[in-house]
Amino acid sequence: MRFRKIPLDAFGSKPIIRIRNIEAVVHNYRLFRDLGIKTNSRCAVVLKGNAHGLGMSDVAPALYEEGVKEFFIEELIEGLVLRKILPHDDVNIYAMAGLLSCEEESFMTHRITPCLNSLSQIEKWNAFCGTNTTGDAVIHLDTEMNRIGLSCNEVQYLAERFQELTSNLEIKFYMSHLFDIKGHDFDNSYLQLETLKNFLQILPKKPVSFACTDSLVLLPNSEFNFQIIRPGIGIVGGAPNENDFLKGTVETLEMYTKISQVKDVKKGSTIGYGGSFTAQQDMRIALAHIGYKDGYLRLMSKTDQTQKGGWMYIGNYKAPIVGKISLGITTIDVSDVPDSVLSEIRYAEVVGPNVKIRQLADLNGCYEIMASLGRDNMKIEDYTLKDFAYRFGNHYCTEEK
Repeated sequence: MRFRKIPLDAFGSKPIIRIRNIEAVVHNYRLFRDLGIKTNSRCAVVLKGNAHGLGMSDVAPALYEEGVKEFFIEELIEGLVLRKILPHDDVNIYAMAGLLSCEEESFMTHRITPCLNSLSQIEKWNAFCGTNTTGDAVIHLDTEMNRIGLSCNEVQYLAERFQELTSNLEIKFYMSHLFDIKGHDFDNSYLQLETLKNFLQILPKKPVSFACTDSLVLLPNSEFNFQIIRPGIGIVGGAPNENDFLKGTVETLEMYTKISQVKDVKKGSTIGYGGSFTAQQDMRIALAHIGYKDGYLRLMSKTDQTQKGGWMYIGNYKAPIVGKISLGITTIDVSDVPDSVLSEIRYAEVVGPNVKIRQLADLNGCYEIMASLGRDNMKIEDYTLKDFAYRFGNHYCTEEK
Protein backbone atom coordinates (compact mmCIF):
# COMPACT_ATOMS: atom_id res chain seq x y z
CA MET A 1 0.00 0.00 0.00
CA ARG A 2 1.31 3.42 -0.94
CA PHE A 3 -0.01 6.96 -1.01
CA ARG A 4 1.33 9.78 -3.17
CA LYS A 5 2.97 12.67 -1.32
CA ILE A 6 1.72 15.96 -2.73
CA PRO A 7 2.99 19.34 -1.51
CA LEU A 8 0.02 21.64 -1.03
CA ASP A 9 1.53 24.24 -3.32
CA ALA A 10 1.01 21.76 -6.17
CA PHE A 11 -2.71 22.47 -5.87
CA GLY A 12 -2.14 26.18 -6.31
CA SER A 13 -5.45 27.97 -5.76
CA LYS A 14 -7.47 24.94 -6.86
CA PRO A 15 -8.99 22.16 -4.74
CA ILE A 16 -8.32 19.26 -7.14
CA ILE A 17 -5.23 17.82 -8.82
CA ARG A 18 -5.35 15.53 -11.85
CA ILE A 19 -2.23 13.60 -12.93
CA ARG A 20 -2.22 11.90 -16.34
CA ASN A 21 0.41 9.23 -17.04
CA ILE A 22 1.02 9.46 -20.79
CA GLU A 23 4.01 7.11 -20.69
CA ALA A 24 1.73 4.44 -19.21
CA VAL A 25 -0.63 4.80 -22.19
CA VAL A 26 2.28 4.04 -24.51
CA HIS A 27 3.30 1.10 -22.32
CA ASN A 28 -0.23 -0.31 -22.46
CA TYR A 29 -0.36 0.12 -26.23
CA ARG A 30 2.80 -1.96 -26.61
CA LEU A 31 1.16 -4.86 -24.76
CA PHE A 32 -1.83 -4.84 -27.11
CA ARG A 33 0.37 -4.36 -30.17
CA ASP A 34 2.49 -7.36 -29.22
CA LEU A 35 -0.59 -9.53 -28.73
CA GLY A 36 -1.88 -8.39 -32.10
CA ILE A 37 1.38 -9.44 -33.72
CA LYS A 38 0.79 -12.98 -32.43
CA THR A 39 -2.44 -13.19 -34.45
CA ASN A 40 -1.03 -11.26 -37.44
CA SER A 41 -3.26 -8.31 -36.59
CA ARG A 42 -2.18 -4.70 -36.78
CA CYS A 43 -3.07 -2.51 -33.80
CA ALA A 44 -5.05 0.70 -34.20
CA VAL A 45 -6.11 2.82 -31.21
CA VAL A 46 -9.47 4.27 -30.13
CA LEU A 47 -9.12 7.81 -28.74
CA LYS A 48 -12.77 8.86 -28.50
CA GLY A 49 -13.88 11.00 -25.57
CA ASN A 50 -10.68 13.08 -25.70
CA ALA A 51 -8.60 9.92 -25.33
CA HIS A 52 -10.90 8.65 -22.57
CA GLY A 53 -10.33 11.84 -20.61
CA LEU A 54 -6.53 11.76 -20.73
CA GLY A 55 -6.16 14.48 -23.34
CA MET A 56 -5.80 13.82 -27.04
CA SER A 57 -3.18 16.55 -27.41
CA ASP A 58 -0.78 14.61 -25.17
CA VAL A 59 -1.79 11.03 -25.92
CA ALA A 60 -1.92 11.12 -29.73
CA PRO A 61 1.62 12.47 -30.35
CA ALA A 62 3.09 9.98 -27.86
CA LEU A 63 1.37 7.08 -29.63
CA TYR A 64 2.38 8.38 -33.05
CA GLU A 65 6.01 8.46 -31.93
CA GLU A 66 5.54 4.84 -30.87
CA GLY A 67 4.45 3.97 -34.41
CA VAL A 68 0.65 4.18 -34.28
CA LYS A 69 -0.75 5.32 -37.62
CA GLU A 70 -4.45 4.42 -37.29
CA PHE A 71 -6.75 6.21 -34.87
CA PHE A 72 -10.47 5.82 -34.24
CA ILE A 73 -12.48 8.74 -32.86
CA GLU A 74 -16.25 9.30 -32.48
CA GLU A 75 -17.65 12.26 -34.44
CA LEU A 76 -16.07 14.42 -37.10
CA ILE A 77 -15.29 17.21 -34.62
CA GLU A 78 -12.91 14.91 -32.71
CA GLY A 79 -11.29 14.03 -36.01
CA LEU A 80 -10.73 17.69 -36.83
CA VAL A 81 -9.02 18.20 -33.47
CA LEU A 82 -6.87 15.11 -33.97
CA ARG A 83 -5.92 16.13 -37.50
CA LYS A 84 -4.56 19.44 -36.18
CA ILE A 85 -2.49 17.49 -33.67
CA LEU A 86 -1.32 14.91 -36.23
CA PRO A 87 -1.28 16.53 -39.69
CA HIS A 88 1.07 13.87 -41.07
CA ASP A 89 0.19 12.14 -44.35
CA ASP A 90 0.71 8.68 -42.88
CA VAL A 91 -1.94 9.13 -40.15
CA ASN A 92 -5.35 7.59 -40.83
CA ILE A 93 -8.28 8.86 -38.76
CA TYR A 94 -11.58 6.95 -38.70
CA ALA A 95 -14.79 8.59 -37.45
CA MET A 96 -17.01 5.87 -35.98
CA ALA A 97 -20.19 7.97 -35.88
CA GLY A 98 -20.12 8.04 -39.65
CA LEU A 99 -21.19 10.75 -42.03
CA LEU A 100 -23.71 13.11 -40.43
CA SER A 101 -25.48 16.02 -42.10
CA CYS A 102 -23.40 18.56 -44.06
CA GLU A 103 -20.05 17.00 -43.17
CA GLU A 104 -18.84 15.73 -46.55
CA GLU A 105 -16.57 18.67 -47.37
CA SER A 106 -14.85 18.57 -43.98
CA PHE A 107 -14.23 14.83 -44.18
CA MET A 108 -12.61 15.23 -47.59
CA THR A 109 -10.64 18.40 -46.83
CA HIS A 110 -9.13 17.11 -43.59
CA ARG A 111 -8.52 13.54 -44.78
CA ILE A 112 -10.78 11.87 -42.23
CA THR A 113 -12.35 8.54 -43.14
CA PRO A 114 -16.02 8.03 -42.24
CA CYS A 115 -17.15 4.67 -40.89
CA LEU A 116 -20.36 4.44 -42.91
CA ASN A 117 -23.18 3.07 -40.78
CA SER A 118 -26.15 2.95 -43.16
CA LEU A 119 -27.05 2.66 -46.83
CA SER A 120 -27.97 6.33 -46.89
CA GLN A 121 -24.50 7.29 -45.61
CA ILE A 122 -22.88 5.08 -48.25
CA GLU A 123 -25.00 6.63 -51.01
CA LYS A 124 -24.34 10.18 -49.79
CA TRP A 125 -20.57 9.73 -49.48
CA ASN A 126 -20.35 7.92 -52.82
CA ALA A 127 -22.27 10.71 -54.57
CA PHE A 128 -20.09 13.41 -53.01
CA CYS A 129 -16.85 11.63 -53.89
CA GLY A 130 -18.08 11.19 -57.46
CA THR A 131 -17.94 14.96 -57.93
CA ASN A 132 -14.41 15.18 -56.56
CA THR A 133 -12.21 12.12 -56.37
CA THR A 134 -12.25 8.62 -54.95
CA GLY A 135 -12.94 8.72 -51.22
CA ASP A 136 -11.82 6.35 -48.49
CA ALA A 137 -14.46 4.69 -46.33
CA VAL A 138 -15.00 1.99 -43.73
CA ILE A 139 -18.27 0.06 -43.64
CA HIS A 140 -19.69 -0.71 -40.20
CA LEU A 141 -21.72 -3.93 -40.01
CA ASP A 142 -24.25 -4.28 -37.19
CA THR A 143 -23.90 -7.84 -35.91
CA GLU A 144 -27.14 -7.70 -33.90
CA MET A 145 -26.03 -5.09 -31.39
CA ASN A 146 -28.82 -2.95 -32.86
CA ARG A 147 -26.88 0.24 -32.46
CA ILE A 148 -24.85 1.69 -35.33
CA GLY A 149 -24.05 -0.17 -38.53
CA LEU A 150 -25.77 -1.78 -41.50
CA SER A 151 -28.56 -4.19 -40.55
CA CYS A 152 -28.87 -7.67 -42.03
CA ASN A 153 -31.24 -6.46 -44.75
CA GLU A 154 -28.98 -3.53 -45.58
CA VAL A 155 -25.95 -5.81 -45.84
CA GLN A 156 -27.86 -8.05 -48.24
CA TYR A 157 -28.83 -5.02 -50.35
CA LEU A 158 -25.24 -3.74 -50.32
CA ALA A 159 -23.87 -7.12 -51.37
CA GLU A 160 -26.20 -7.24 -54.37
CA ARG A 161 -25.25 -3.72 -55.51
CA PHE A 162 -21.76 -3.29 -54.07
CA GLN A 163 -20.06 -2.02 -57.22
CA GLU A 164 -22.85 0.46 -57.94
CA LEU A 165 -23.12 1.81 -54.37
CA THR A 166 -19.36 2.15 -53.84
CA SER A 167 -18.23 3.09 -57.35
CA ASN A 168 -16.40 6.19 -56.11
CA LEU A 169 -15.16 4.73 -52.83
CA GLU A 170 -12.10 2.86 -51.64
CA ILE A 171 -13.41 0.57 -48.89
CA LYS A 172 -10.51 0.19 -46.48
CA PHE A 173 -12.07 -2.49 -44.27
CA TYR A 174 -15.25 -3.67 -42.59
CA MET A 175 -15.79 -3.25 -38.88
CA SER A 176 -18.21 -4.41 -36.21
CA HIS A 177 -18.49 -4.17 -32.45
CA LEU A 178 -18.97 -6.68 -29.63
CA PHE A 179 -21.60 -5.77 -27.06
CA ASP A 180 -21.29 -8.35 -24.27
CA ILE A 181 -17.76 -8.97 -22.96
CA LYS A 182 -18.13 -7.96 -19.30
CA GLY A 183 -18.74 -11.45 -17.93
CA HIS A 184 -17.29 -14.84 -18.76
CA ASP A 185 -20.18 -16.09 -20.88
CA PHE A 186 -19.26 -15.30 -24.47
CA ASP A 187 -22.21 -16.97 -26.18
CA ASN A 188 -23.37 -13.61 -27.52
CA SER A 189 -19.91 -12.87 -28.88
CA TYR A 190 -19.82 -16.13 -30.78
CA LEU A 191 -23.30 -15.48 -32.16
CA GLN A 192 -22.06 -12.08 -33.35
CA LEU A 193 -19.02 -13.74 -34.89
CA GLU A 194 -21.28 -16.14 -36.78
CA THR A 195 -23.37 -13.22 -38.05
CA LEU A 196 -20.24 -11.38 -39.14
CA LYS A 197 -18.94 -14.42 -41.00
CA ASN A 198 -22.26 -14.72 -42.81
CA PHE A 199 -21.96 -11.09 -43.88
CA LEU A 200 -18.39 -11.58 -45.08
CA GLN A 201 -19.42 -14.53 -47.23
CA ILE A 202 -21.64 -12.33 -49.39
CA LEU A 203 -19.51 -9.16 -49.42
CA PRO A 204 -16.33 -8.55 -51.45
CA LYS A 205 -13.23 -9.54 -49.53
CA LYS A 206 -11.74 -6.76 -47.37
CA PRO A 207 -9.81 -6.58 -44.10
CA VAL A 208 -11.92 -6.69 -40.92
CA SER A 209 -11.79 -5.02 -37.49
CA PHE A 210 -13.91 -6.66 -34.77
CA ALA A 211 -13.71 -4.87 -31.39
CA CYS A 212 -12.73 -7.58 -28.95
CA THR A 213 -9.47 -6.13 -27.77
CA ASP A 214 -10.57 -5.17 -24.30
CA SER A 215 -11.51 -8.79 -23.53
CA LEU A 216 -8.80 -11.02 -22.08
CA VAL A 217 -10.63 -14.16 -23.17
CA LEU A 218 -11.14 -13.14 -26.78
CA LEU A 219 -7.97 -11.11 -27.29
CA PRO A 220 -5.61 -14.03 -28.06
CA ASN A 221 -8.20 -15.55 -30.43
CA SER A 222 -7.29 -14.88 -34.07
CA GLU A 223 -10.82 -15.88 -35.06
CA PHE A 224 -12.03 -12.69 -33.40
CA ASN A 225 -9.05 -10.44 -34.03
CA PHE A 226 -9.14 -10.58 -37.83
CA GLN A 227 -6.72 -8.15 -39.47
CA ILE A 228 -7.11 -5.08 -37.23
CA ILE A 229 -7.50 -4.83 -33.47
CA ARG A 230 -8.55 -1.54 -31.90
CA PRO A 231 -8.09 -1.36 -28.13
CA GLY A 232 -9.95 1.45 -26.42
CA ILE A 233 -10.38 1.53 -22.66
CA GLY A 234 -7.58 -1.03 -22.34
CA ILE A 235 -5.07 1.53 -23.61
CA VAL A 236 -5.75 3.69 -20.56
CA GLY A 237 -5.56 0.72 -18.19
CA GLY A 238 -9.23 -0.23 -18.08
CA ALA A 239 -10.90 -3.59 -18.61
CA PRO A 240 -14.42 -5.04 -18.96
CA ASN A 241 -14.20 -6.24 -15.34
CA GLU A 242 -12.15 -5.14 -12.35
CA ASN A 243 -10.16 -8.39 -12.23
CA ASP A 244 -9.98 -9.19 -15.96
CA PHE A 245 -7.41 -6.69 -17.13
CA LEU A 246 -4.52 -7.46 -19.43
CA LYS A 247 -1.55 -8.46 -17.28
CA GLY A 248 1.02 -5.71 -17.20
CA THR A 249 -1.30 -2.84 -18.09
CA VAL A 250 -0.90 0.25 -15.94
CA GLU A 251 -3.61 2.65 -14.84
CA THR A 252 -3.10 6.11 -16.25
CA LEU A 253 -5.10 8.56 -14.12
CA GLU A 254 -4.66 9.88 -10.58
CA MET A 255 -6.83 12.47 -8.86
CA TYR A 256 -6.60 14.13 -5.45
CA THR A 257 -8.76 16.67 -3.66
CA LYS A 258 -8.31 18.92 -0.65
CA ILE A 259 -10.26 18.06 2.51
CA SER A 260 -11.60 20.35 5.22
CA GLN A 261 -13.93 20.54 8.24
CA VAL A 262 -13.18 17.34 10.09
CA LYS A 263 -16.06 16.99 12.54
CA ASP A 264 -17.70 14.48 14.87
CA VAL A 265 -21.18 13.10 14.17
CA LYS A 266 -23.33 11.37 16.80
CA LYS A 267 -25.01 8.01 16.28
CA GLY A 268 -28.46 8.50 14.73
CA SER A 269 -27.56 11.79 13.04
CA THR A 270 -28.09 12.13 9.32
CA ILE A 271 -25.53 13.33 6.80
CA GLY A 272 -25.96 15.30 3.60
CA TYR A 273 -28.88 16.32 1.41
CA GLY A 274 -32.18 14.64 2.24
CA GLY A 275 -30.73 13.11 5.39
CA SER A 276 -30.03 10.13 3.16
CA PHE A 277 -27.35 8.54 5.36
CA THR A 278 -27.86 7.75 9.05
CA ALA A 279 -24.83 7.25 11.28
CA GLN A 280 -25.03 3.80 12.85
CA GLN A 281 -22.47 4.78 15.50
CA ASP A 282 -20.54 7.86 16.55
CA MET A 283 -18.25 8.75 13.68
CA ARG A 284 -15.93 11.38 12.32
CA ILE A 285 -16.39 12.89 8.87
CA ALA A 286 -14.52 15.26 6.56
CA LEU A 287 -15.47 17.24 3.48
CA ALA A 288 -13.70 16.37 0.22
CA HIS A 289 -13.89 19.23 -2.25
CA ILE A 290 -15.02 17.33 -5.32
CA GLY A 291 -18.58 16.73 -6.51
CA TYR A 292 -20.67 15.73 -9.47
CA LYS A 293 -19.95 18.92 -11.40
CA ASP A 294 -16.31 17.83 -11.32
CA GLY A 295 -17.17 14.48 -12.89
CA TYR A 296 -17.40 12.55 -9.61
CA LEU A 297 -20.50 10.50 -10.31
CA ARG A 298 -23.43 10.48 -7.87
CA LEU A 299 -23.75 6.72 -8.34
CA MET A 300 -20.93 6.40 -5.81
CA SER A 301 -23.03 8.00 -3.06
CA LYS A 302 -23.67 5.83 0.02
CA THR A 303 -27.13 6.19 1.48
CA ASP A 304 -29.32 4.13 3.79
CA GLN A 305 -30.87 2.58 0.67
CA THR A 306 -27.69 1.63 -1.21
CA GLN A 307 -25.70 -1.54 -0.67
CA LYS A 308 -22.32 0.04 -1.28
CA GLY A 309 -20.72 3.34 -2.18
CA GLY A 310 -17.39 4.69 -3.25
CA TRP A 311 -14.39 5.54 -1.12
CA MET A 312 -11.25 7.64 -1.01
CA TYR A 313 -7.93 7.25 0.81
CA ILE A 314 -6.10 9.55 3.21
CA GLY A 315 -2.60 8.30 3.76
CA ASN A 316 -2.93 4.54 3.94
CA TYR A 317 -6.45 4.70 5.42
CA LYS A 318 -9.70 4.06 3.60
CA ALA A 319 -12.34 6.78 3.87
CA PRO A 320 -15.77 5.60 2.62
CA ILE A 321 -18.25 8.04 1.11
CA VAL A 322 -21.26 8.77 3.35
CA GLY A 323 -24.38 10.54 2.16
CA LYS A 324 -25.14 11.93 -1.27
CA ILE A 325 -22.40 13.36 -3.43
CA SER A 326 -23.37 16.98 -4.01
CA LEU A 327 -22.43 19.49 -6.68
CA GLY A 328 -19.04 20.39 -5.26
CA ILE A 329 -18.64 18.44 -2.00
CA THR A 330 -18.38 14.78 -1.02
CA THR A 331 -18.57 13.71 2.64
CA ILE A 332 -16.22 10.92 3.69
CA ASP A 333 -15.97 8.83 6.85
CA VAL A 334 -12.56 9.39 8.46
CA SER A 335 -13.29 7.54 11.70
CA ASP A 336 -10.43 5.11 11.06
CA VAL A 337 -7.91 7.78 10.08
CA PRO A 338 -5.62 8.73 13.00
CA ASP A 339 -5.58 12.35 14.13
CA SER A 340 -1.87 12.52 13.33
CA VAL A 341 -2.58 11.62 9.70
CA LEU A 342 -5.48 14.05 9.40
CA SER A 343 -3.37 16.87 10.77
CA GLU A 344 -0.51 16.13 8.39
CA ILE A 345 -2.33 15.19 5.16
CA ARG A 346 -4.94 17.69 4.01
CA TYR A 347 -5.99 15.94 0.83
CA ALA A 348 -7.60 12.66 -0.21
CA GLU A 349 -6.88 10.24 -3.04
CA VAL A 350 -9.90 10.10 -5.36
CA VAL A 351 -8.25 7.87 -7.97
CA GLY A 352 -4.78 6.43 -7.62
CA PRO A 353 -2.75 3.54 -6.20
CA ASN A 354 -5.44 2.67 -3.62
CA VAL A 355 -8.60 3.62 -5.53
CA LYS A 356 -8.37 1.92 -8.91
CA ILE A 357 -10.31 3.35 -11.83
CA ARG A 358 -11.32 -0.25 -12.64
CA GLN A 359 -12.96 -0.53 -9.23
CA LEU A 360 -14.88 2.72 -9.69
CA ALA A 361 -15.92 1.64 -13.18
CA ASP A 362 -17.31 -1.62 -11.77
CA LEU A 363 -19.14 0.34 -9.08
CA ASN A 364 -20.64 2.69 -11.68
CA GLY A 365 -21.32 0.01 -14.28
CA CYS A 366 -19.15 1.61 -16.98
CA TYR A 367 -16.13 3.81 -17.69
CA GLU A 368 -18.17 6.99 -17.71
CA ILE A 369 -16.18 7.90 -14.59
CA MET A 370 -12.95 8.08 -16.62
CA ALA A 371 -14.31 10.51 -19.20
CA SER A 372 -16.15 12.49 -16.52
CA LEU A 373 -13.06 13.06 -14.40
CA GLY A 374 -11.09 13.93 -17.52
CA ARG A 375 -13.21 16.93 -18.48
CA ASP A 376 -11.72 20.41 -18.36
CA ASN A 377 -12.69 22.15 -15.13
CA MET A 378 -11.66 25.44 -13.57
CA LYS A 379 -11.33 23.66 -10.19
CA ILE A 380 -8.70 21.21 -11.42
CA GLU A 381 -4.94 21.73 -11.55
CA ASP A 382 -3.88 19.42 -14.38
CA TYR A 383 -0.47 17.76 -14.80
CA THR A 384 1.09 15.02 -16.82
CA LEU A 385 2.98 12.66 -14.53
CA LYS A 386 6.24 13.66 -16.20
CA ASP A 387 5.62 17.34 -15.46
CA PHE A 388 4.40 16.69 -11.91
CA ALA A 389 7.42 14.52 -11.08
CA TYR A 390 9.79 17.13 -12.49
CA ARG A 391 8.27 19.94 -10.43
CA PHE A 392 7.36 18.18 -7.19
CA GLY A 393 9.03 14.77 -7.19
CA ASN A 394 7.52 11.31 -7.41
CA HIS A 395 7.30 10.25 -3.77
CA TYR A 396 4.98 7.94 -1.82
CA CYS A 397 4.15 7.06 1.76
CA THR A 398 4.63 3.30 1.92
CA GLU A 399 4.43 2.58 5.64
CA GLU A 400 1.95 -0.04 6.77
CA LYS A 401 -0.98 0.90 9.00
